[in-house]
Amino acid sequence: MRTIRKPLIGLALGGGAARGWSHIGVIRALDQAGIKPDIICGTSIGALVGAVYAAGELDRFEQWVLELKISDVVSYIDVSLSGGLLKGERLMEFFRRDFVDRAIEDLAIPFAAVATSLKTGAEIWLRDGSTLEAVRASIALPGLFEPSLKDGERVEGGLDQPGTSITRTCNGRRFCDRS
Repeated sequence: MRTIRKPLIGLALGGGAARGWSHIGVIRALDQAGIKPDIICGTSIGALVGAVYAAGELDRFEQWVLELKISDVVSYIDVSLSGGLLKGERLMEFFRRDFVDRAIEDLAIPFAAVATSLKTGAEIWLRDGSTLEAVRASIALPGLFEPSLKDGERVEGGLDQPGTSITRTCNGRRFCDRS
């Protein structure tokens, strides 16, 4: 007799600032319906929201988003003349100071941030190490946020799909053995 397994659910979150904030509402609706993802993947703002959810910090993050003012946004701007208009360091410093940077492999829900190699154009799955560094690599946007370095390679997240390939490939199972 064959055992029927519960289907595994992957949540893929895309980029775009306004859409990113709406991800919070989608996650809330899924929670209310009793639907819990087995794996979360995201690119750009979707990586940020997905990481916060996987870390169990969605309530605090949502409160920060709701209280965010234009003056707060302006205070995170750090102009750069190389690689992008903004460095992104002030924003990342805020997250380092006000949120815990856990190793991705220690998050409550398996998580991956998706980025693109600027050398090859290949999709890169960031599945271990610093959650903040993975999110920083994924939110980099050509011409706007400076690219990040990951394993000596310049990467950014603005050109990626929201992680659908990794959620399909892994099918939520053992997170592709993290290899």
